[in-house]
Amino acid sequence: MRRPPPGWAALVLGLAGAAGGGATPSRFAGLTAVAPLPPALASVTPDFEWSATGFTPPVTYRLRVARDSTLAAPFLDTTLTDQTSYALRRPIKPYGPIFWRVDATDAMAVTASTGHVGPIAVPAWITLTTLDNPQGTATPDIQPTFTWRSPAVAAPPGPFRYDMFVIRLGQPFPTYGVGGLVDTTFTITEPLERNVQYRWKVVAHLGPDSSVTDSRGPFLVLDPSVPGATILYQNFPNPFPTGAQGATCLWFDLATTSRTELAVFDLRGNPVRHFVPGPAFPGVLDAGRYGRGGPGGPTCDPRLSWDGRDDGGDLVPAGVYLYKLKVGDVILFKRIVFRGRIP
Repeated sequence: MRRPPPGWAALVLGLAGAAGGGATPSRFAGLTAVAPLPPALASVTPDFEWSATGFTPPVTYRLRVARDSTLAAPFLDTTLTDQTSYALRRPIKPYGPIFWRVDATDAMAVTASTGHVGPIAVPAWITLTTLDNPQGTATPDIQPTFTWRSPAVAAPPGPFRYDMFVIRLGQPFPTYGVGGLVDTTFTITEPLERNVQYRWKVVAHLGPDSSVTDSRGPFLVLDPSVPGATILYQNFPNPFPTGAQGATCLWFDLATTSRTELAVFDLRGNPVRHFVPGPAFPGVLDAGRYGRGGPGGPTCDPRLSWDGRDDGGDLVPAGVYLYKLKVGDVILFKRIVFRGRIP
């Protein structure tokens, strides 16, 4: 069988174009998404861009942007003529990814599409960068410096403006608050209490829109001084475990060097877990504060964290337990609620 001469395919396509009155065949029209592309947005006010080739002007472009991959409910649905970009100036909130698509129709009714572009992650408006350990963290500063970062944003609606709050754990109202910040670093002007747990949060504003980010764990201001009294603190979290913490922290203060015992018991008085004396602690402890982590470390000393296991390493049933601190002739009790866990 004889082979066709070189270039025959291009000739056939060219003739097809001529037969159509000189219009560019749809197979030559192309539409390509340029920006933004997965995996994530660089700005919460992105510029959507695409490239088009082989169309006969004027060209109408339909741009749709949505949270769902089907684009069934777009939050942006606009039509542009001979324009291959669109600057979105309504900030996108970090409530899940976005998807977008452009469909084009030219003067000769030739059509093309970028297809669905996505998913593209939307960055958080605020990412806390200090005192934000899910397991908690400790600091020696009674007036800590808080820092965070935000993604790029066009102006308007930018720049971001921030409100920052410090909340004592378990309290409904902030201990400290400041509004209208433009910087992403702030040192509070009033001292916090030592040996008290706090959380903090930042509210970011862009025009009428806002987004809140809370710290993932508590922070503690350490007190390096010798305590004036022997105290057994309530464990935390309580009940436990929680989503962020699989163990509960046991804190106590010793006013003087003393023979010390710390253990968890069931409600019948049977010992479950011994901490002091134990593998990590002798029977006589110096005066000081126990259970806290060191500066920059976690809120809890892992040696004084109970994960619901007995001395043999077996999980105990869910229920109410007691932990007892005995210092000389002084005996102190607190109650622990263990939710149980899967082995």
